[in-house]
Amino acid sequence: MAETTAIDELKVEVFSQETIKPSCPTPEELRSINRISVFDQLSPAIYVPVLLFYRGGDGQKASDKSRRLRSSLSDVLTQFYPLAGRIKDNFWIDCSDQGVAYKEAKVGCLLDDILEKPETAKLKELLPVAVESTEAGTGLLLLVQTSFFECGGLAVGVCISHKIADGASLGAFIGALACSAGKEAPRPSFTISSAFPPCEDLKNLPKMELAKDKCVTRRFVIDSSRIAALRAKASSSAVPRPTRVEAASALIWKCASNASRRIHGDPSRPAILSQAVNLRRPVAAATVQISPENSVGNLVGCFTTRNGDAGVELACLVADMRASVKQYTSSYPKMLQGQPPESTTRMVLEAAAHFTSLMNSNGTDFYNCSSWCKLWFYEADFGWGRPSWVATSGWDFKNSIVLIDSNEEDGVEVWLTLTEPHMAEMDGDRELLRFTESNPSIVTSPPP
Repeated sequence: MAETTAIDELKVEVFSQETIKPSCPTPEELRSINRISVFDQLSPAIYVPVLLFYRGGDGQKASDKSRRLRSSLSDVLTQFYPLAGRIKDNFWIDCSDQGVAYKEAKVGCLLDDILEKPETAKLKELLPVAVESTEAGTGLLLLVQTSFFECGGLAVGVCISHKIADGASLGAFIGALACSAGKEAPRPSFTISSAFPPCEDLKNLPKMELAKDKCVTRRFVIDSSRIAALRAKASSSAVPRPTRVEAASALIWKCASNASRRIHGDPSRPAILSQAVNLRRPVAAATVQISPENSVGNLVGCFTTRNGDAGVELACLVADMRASVKQYTSSYPKMLQGQPPESTTRMVLEAAAHFTSLMNSNGTDFYNCSSWCKLWFYEADFGWGRPSWVATSGWDFKNSIVLIDSNEEDGVEVWLTLTEPHMAEMDGDRELLRFTESNPSIVTSPPP
């Protein structure tokens, strides 16, 4: 029986579902190299979602596009073979080619109906699984859904388990999936657990649970001209050329923190910004076991910056952020140099315990920020052009910030999740209104 979901005018009917397995069986010697890393163990059992939207008009049939995606997926799984397995006991992966889920759906509207005013609740219906599903820790590690619109456009929704992949890993997988049409992509490496082996006593794992609440996710877009102005405002003698990610992160953090201070009536209420940093290059500088470019798994650290001043300037926030990340990334190789694997695992656990205590600090607002900028997503050409738009979706994890490239060169999209009162309090922020546009229509031509 067909599965139908409707939200307002959007009707998504899943009419096909199958299991895709690697086109070639995983060799026995690879099946035995299957421990997850301590970073994987600590990651929440949720899915990391991405949506790629493509316009029609290329003359290709929907059935041909689906056939091509299924074939590419099967081929790529021979390299990304752990994704076709199952995690056991939060310790190892059963790499016996159980497969991944592939769904096909029909959407009862035009693609432009979505792009004209994207709504996060509707976008969730184009994903193959709920982001918060705990199946991410025990069941399918990868699910893909291709949704066909009445106009001939389509959306490819990919959900990958956070227990086995971070944003960089998702980007690498999408890149390989697109490159399977004939281009060359770096061969993935699954060696992170050799440098950061799992903790054998699971009782020692810190409880790193994301804070859930009744939340709303809103999309803010900073176009290239506003990015240039924002970077200029955020510059200083300490950081004369801030990156667009630094400038955008500082702006959103400042505006969200001040909104919370107004709600609590406390202009000096402290706020901590935790920013995810890809550790592949710092770790590769300390150990030959990790490839800086193609290591798949979770290899993300977090540096934190604290702010308790409602009137602080963007330039000061950016300078503090730059100093924090510089200290963090420079110290990491030094900590790892010459350390045996059991010591590196202990260091990760100690850092995670400290991070957890910061997350749960009373009277302090804690914001999580991740950047997906400069990943593979806008390069994902499966044979019918690059995507017109790349999106993620909303969730119920409060105070989260995700930055994604916009489909305009040098632009940034900010996906911000806050509680409903917190988001409403941000609406009149003049600085936010100056540099961002709230959920504008999508410019549907892809970037050059």
